[in-house]
Amino acid sequence: MAAWPGPALARDRDRSTDLFPELDGTSTPMRTLKQDMVRVADDGDVTVLILGESGTGKERVARAVHDRSPRRRAPFVVINCAGLSPALVEDELFGHVRGAFTGAVNDRPSPFERAAGGTVFLDEIGDLAPELQLKLLRVLQQRTVLRLGGQHEATFDLRVIAATNVDLDRARARGRFRDDLYFRLKVYELHVPPLRRRGSGDISALARAIAHRLRERRRRSALTIDSAVLELFTHHRWPGNVRELENTLERMVVAAGSASVLMVEHLPEGFVEQIRPGPHAPAASAADDQVVAALAASGFNRQRAAAALGLSRHQLYRIVRQRPSLAARIERGCAR
Repeated sequence: MAAWPGPALARDRDRSTDLFPELDGTSTPMRTLKQDMVRVADDGDVTVLILGESGTGKERVARAVHDRSPRRRAPFVVINCAGLSPALVEDELFGHVRGAFTGAVNDRPSPFERAAGGTVFLDEIGDLAPELQLKLLRVLQQRTVLRLGGQHEATFDLRVIAATNVDLDRARARGRFRDDLYFRLKVYELHVPPLRRRGSGDISALARAIAHRLRERRRRSALTIDSAVLELFTHHRWPGNVRELENTLERMVVAAGSASVLMVEHLPEGFVEQIRPGPHAPAASAADDQVVAALAASGFNRQRAAAALGLSRHQLYRIVRQRPSLAARIERGCAR
C-alpha cells in the first residue's frame, strides 16, 4: 500500500515558503503556486507555461524558478514576444552572422545561444505573430538555431519558460495560435493568481514589502503605510494587479514629499471612487471615520481637524471633495 502523501505535501508547503521569500503572500492561491514552483524548479528541464493576467508578476515567477533550479548559475534571457520589432523580429529571435544584411558588421548570437545552459523566458508568447510560431516551434523541437545568413546550425541546451495573459485556447480556436506550439509549451502549467483573489493579508503584505523597497531605493529613513490606506487597498479590485499596486504606492510616495507615512490624501485622485464595496466591505469607512472623528473633536473646525490628521487644510478639502458620502456625513454633523 502506498504511503499517505500528507507529510510529503506538508514538506512541499514548508519548502515553498522558504524557497521563494521574494514572492510575498501566504494565501491559498499563492501557496498552491509556490508548491508547483518547487516541483518545476527542482526538475530543471521541464518546459513551463505561466498563465496569468497582466501585471501579476509572471516574469518574477519565472526568474524565481530559474534562480532555484540546477541551471541557476547559467543565464536567464528574456525574449519579449510582444515587443519584437516587426522589421527585425527574425534577427532578434535568431541572430545573424556578419554580412547577413546591410549594417550587420558583427556576428550576433541568438537569445537561445546566449541562454545556453540556463533558461530562455518567452514573455507574452500569445502575441507572437503566427508566421513566426512555426519557426519558433522548429527551434524548440530540434534545439538548434540557424542565424540569419548562417550556414551551420548551433545547438543549445536550456530550459524554456513561456508566459502569456492571452487565453490560448480561444486563440487556437480562432487560428491565431498553433496547436503544435501550444502543446510543445504546455508541459507544466503555473497559474499566477490575480491580486483580487489573494485576500487582504496578501495585499497588505505586498504593500508593506513594496513600501520597504521604495524606502531603500529612495534612501528614506522611514516609510510606512497608514492603516486606513491598507483598509482601502483590501477593497480595491486591482485590475492592474501587482503592477498597479506598485505604481499606486510610487505615486503616493511622490505626493507625500518628505512625509514618512503614506496617508489617504496621498492616494491618486479618483482612487477611492473606483472602490466597489461588497456586502461585508464598506469602502473607505476607516478613512472616512478618521476624518469625521477629527472634525467632531474640533467642533467641525476644519483647520484644527486637518492639523490633528496631519494634513493641510487644502488636503482635507480635497479628500472631502472626492468623497460625496463623506461630505454628506460632515454636513449632517454640522447641522446638529
